[in-house]
Amino acid sequence: MKQVFVFAMGLSLLVGCNSPKQEVAIDTTVEMDSVFCERLLPPLGGGVTGADGAISIDLKDGRSMFMWGDSFFGDVVDDVRQQPVAFMMGNVFTTIDDKEIKNYFQGTPQEPRSYIEADSTGKGPTWYWPGHGFVKDGILYLFMSKFYKQGNGPFGFEYERCDYFTLDAKTLKVLTKTNFPAANENGVHYGHAVLEDGKYVYVYGTLSDNKAFAADVHVARCVVDNKALANFEFWDGTNWQTDAKKSQKIGGVTQAVSEQFNVVKLHDKYILVTQDRFKNVKDIYSFTSDKPQGPFGNEKLIYTVNEPNYEADSMMTYNTMVHPQYIKNDKVLMCYNVNTYDMEKVWVKASVYKPRFFWMPITNMTKE
Repeated sequence: MKQVFVFAMGLSLLVGCNSPKQEVAIDTTVEMDSVFCERLLPPLGGGVTGADGAISIDLKDGRSMFMWGDSFFGDVVDDVRQQPVAFMMGNVFTTIDDKEIKNYFQGTPQEPRSYIEADSTGKGPTWYWPGHGFVKDGILYLFMSKFYKQGNGPFGFEYERCDYFTLDAKTLKVLTKTNFPAANENGVHYGHAVLEDGKYVYVYGTLSDNKAFAADVHVARCVVDNKALANFEFWDGTNWQTDAKKSQKIGGVTQAVSEQFNVVKLHDKYILVTQDRFKNVKDIYSFTSDKPQGPFGNEKLIYTVNEPNYEADSMMTYNTMVHPQYIKNDKVLMCYNVNTYDMEKVWVKASVYKPRFFWMPITNMTKE
């Protein structure tokens, strides 16, 4: 049984709150925002109180949807998880506006399951982790990555395939499911960044080589036809091709791009934001382009994670996200995910497994 848990909110959120342009000095300060996370993951009420992912989509009706991966349920008091604690692998959705939040999952808070469950393929436990998507004419088009358990430990999983779903954007009822075979044809993990721009939808993904510490960005494009994605083409570095195997990396991106990243359009620039995938994992970079397929340039180190308990809590930080529907004072809301290598601590200390939100001046990324 699918569950929807509602939490009333007394504080308003800044949804699409672009302020009128004024002749004022440009503020280049990055502002941390702990309040936003408390609104999304309220410590009391038995809902989601710890998760990663924090991938958002503007539902275009005053609400945003945040998608979580593996999630904890149960109350938190003074940063300590209260019994009973429940944990699930997969996906949970949260919708939020200036009045309330709703969590979407199956089962109960005591025994939760993913909102979109994966069919077993006989390889072991399987699940969907959220990708990205967009809303058009009341339909949510959502990419999801299917994984299965292989081996032990926190990284004992393998990628299987990419599927995209259509959902009713108002109710989040799942309408259709379609496999995206290109991901298995060329090895690109598509759907982790999606951008609707003009007549096309651009679907980005990474092709990684862990041994070489490399991860390159590829892009496909399509159109929406009769409430389905159609006419896919793949960028070969020069032209668009119908053969997925001819896809080549986007030019100009010199960092190893994280599995989850963003491409957004702000100030008439296409901005790619990523966290360093392998080496300096605290570093967050931006690149800009005049075209959605690149080439990108104007590389900037826009932020370096500063967690005071990074070593003490054996933290890992990863997969920076941009939330372009939230803008104030020409700053865009962003976040990075936090986790820990200490598998015992994550069950006790809530703050080691929740995102950190901050406001990034857009000009810090776009200025040449």
